[in-house]
Formats: sequence, structure tokens, C-alpha cells
Amino acid sequence: MNNHQPGTPLGNILVVDDTAENLRLLSTMLTQRGYTPRCVINGKMALRACNSNPPDLILLDIMMPEMNGYEVCQHLKLEPKTREIPVIFISAKDETFDKVNAFAVGAVDYISKPFQFEEVLARIESHLSLRNLQKQLKEQNMLLQEEITSRLAVEKTLQEKNQILQQEISTRRAVEKALQEQNLVLQQEISNRQRAESALLKSNQELARSNAELEQFAYVASHDLQAPLATIASYAQLLEKRYKDQLDTQGSKFIGNIVQGCTRMQTLIDDLLEYSRVGRSRKPLELTDCNHAVEQALANLQGAIRETKAVVTYSELPAVMGDISQLTQLFQNLVSNAIKYRQDAPPVVHITACRQEENWLISVSDNGIGIAPQHQKRIFQIFQRLHTQREYSGTGIGLAICQKIVELHGGCIWVESEPEQGSTFHFTLL
Repeated sequence: MNNHQPGTPLGNILVVDDTAENLRLLSTMLTQRGYTPRCVINGKMALRACNSNPPDLILLDIMMPEMNGYEVCQHLKLEPKTREIPVIFISAKDETFDKVNAFAVGAVDYISKPFQFEEVLARIESHLSLRNLQKQLKEQNMLLQEEITSRLAVEKTLQEKNQILQQEISTRRAVEKALQEQNLVLQQEISNRQRAESALLKSNQELARSNAELEQFAYVASHDLQAPLATIASYAQLLEKRYKDQLDTQGSKFIGNIVQGCTRMQTLIDDLLEYSRVGRSRKPLELTDCNHAVEQALANLQGAIRETKAVVTYSELPAVMGDISQLTQLFQNLVSNAIKYRQDAPPVVHITACRQEENWLISVSDNGIGIAPQHQKRIFQIFQRLHTQREYSGTGIGLAICQKIVELHGGCIWVESEPEQGSTFHFTLL
């Protein structure tokens, strides 16, 4: 069955045969199946066509005047520009020697004449799919190599900085030792203070290292899971597409469960990557208008707002020291949760702000399903969910991201809520 979109060729096929009837037949059938065929009648024309515009695949006859198919294939495999093009021989020669010789010169397949077009089509599809997969694998390997090179460079830079830091620490200790020798009265006090500072520095360094390693592990592990998940989902959908008529209801349901599971895992990975990215850039905080952050967040949520007929309002909000992208994500996550965990009535969300000595207190209120008091602390922990996937979709990371953003801005976040009475999320910013 041909499922390609009209006007979108499936591939560029070069057909090489000195028999006009074969060229006409193959050209007509390939065109009907959505391919773009080019036809030539001898080997020299084939080589010129490949060099000027390399095709995706070549159907090549063996018995041709001046230059036979074996010689054409050998020339193609010697040139870097054409050596990767898959070559399928189509020939009336059906001896084992002929087939062995075809594979020896670099062909990927051999079809004997008279041929069945469905067989030709199936082999073309198979080898084009294989070539596309090989291209993808090569691109992924190149990206991986670039990432490894970049990581090694970063590690080298860190080692150099650590050496400089060690030299600075050694110099400072020498100065401190000289001061201790000059003032014996303060020696004990300075010694105690140094031990305390050293312990605190070591603890802070260990904590920073542990957090950095955890974030890096989450990022790398999640990133590396994306490709195999996408592959599993794609092949499951391909199985359903190609063997739909051979599957019973239970088989189709199983494939649907595979695709659904992969989609949910990809969403979880995306959220985990988002969580690990928060704070990694360490951009300096700038004076940021919270009104602009809310406007961007609501623009990103326009689809959900229209679908649920939600009403989102906000009073005049302050300018704070912050990162505009992180504050936008903070407001977007809170408003998105208010829309998701709604009751039967359309969601109503209101955002307010008030001054509290050195901080701003910002509140996001809704008329949703509310949260029981015993669950209000753990909802900010990563992967903590109060509902099943059937009730409300999600990964349990959104509020953990909110807490991380607020803490990076020097504030804190909490919730006031009662079941069926809505919720109000409060957080402070400088």
C-alpha cells in the first residue's frame, strides 16, 4: 500500500538498462508508487548522472554494451561521492557465480529477470530505509563525538582552575602561618577559626560537587534515553502500519500501549531534563518586570486557556532581581497546574503581589480541586504525585522546578489549600 503524501517523492531512483521496454516499465511503476525515477541506457551515462546529481538508489542491469553493470558498480564504489549509494542489480543472468560477483563489486541486492514489481518495490523500500538508518546513526555518532570532545575540554579547564585554586590556598596558608608566628596570643583563636572555615569550605565544596554530579547524571541519562525511546515508538508504529491486517484487536492494543508508554516516558525525560537545566546556566540576575514574565507564560498557555475557558487575571506586579526565562517558567507551571487540577466549573486564576519588608510576596490563587494539608509539603518533591495518570496526566516534576527556581532567586514557596476549596501558592522574591 502506498501511503506517501502527494507531491512528496519517496526517493530519487536511477534506472540503468539498455532495454527501452524495461526502462519504460520500471519508470512508470516507480512513478506510480511515489518515487522519482531517472532512466539512462548505458554505463557511461549512469556514471555522469551519479556525479552530477547522486540518486538515493540505483537499479542496474548487468548485460550492457561497452561497459557492463559490474564495471559501472566498481567505478561507483571507487568514488567517495557515490560509494555509499545502494546498488541493486536486475538481470536475466541467474547463475550463482553472477550473484556472487555482483555482491563482490559492492551491490546490496540482486533481482533476477523476469522480475515481479512488488518484489522490486519491497527491496527498494528495505534498502532505502536501511540507508536512512545508517545516515542517522552516523549523524548521532558525530554528535556524540563532539559532545565527548567538549566534555574533555571542560574537564581540562576545571583541572587547570583547580590547580590555580590549590596554589592560592597554599599561598594563603603560608601567610596565615606567618601571622600566627607573629602573634602568639591570637594563635589559638585563628587556628580554631581556620579549622571551622576549612570544614565549612570542604562541606560546601562536597555539596556543590554532589549537586553538580547529580544534575549532570540526570541530564546525560535522560538525554541518552531519548533516542532508544523514539526508536521503540517508531518501530511499534511501523509494525502497526505494515501488519495492521494481520493483527487482532489485542495485538493493536498492545502496540498502542507501547507507543503510549514511550510517549509518557519521553514526557518524563523532557521534564527531568528541564529540572536539571534550572540553575545550570547561572546567569546573573537582572531587574525583571514580573508583568512581562506573566504575559509570556500566558501566551505559552493560550491553547489550554481556550480549551478550558479559563479566566486568568493579575494585578500590577513588581520588578524584581531575576532571570526572565526562569520566572516565566515559574508562572507558567503554577498557572498550568491551576488549569489542569480544575473542578467542573471553568478555571479562575488570579495573581497578586504585596510588599513585605525586603521581599515581595507573590500569590497565585485558583478555584481548583485543592490539596489536603497532609500532602502540601511533599508536592514540591520531585516525582511526587497525588493522582493517577488516568485522573490527571503529569510527571510530578513541575512544582519541584518551581521550588528550585524560587530558591535560586533567594526566596521560598509554599501552598495554602483545602480540598474542593481551591489553592493559593505563595512565593517570595527580592
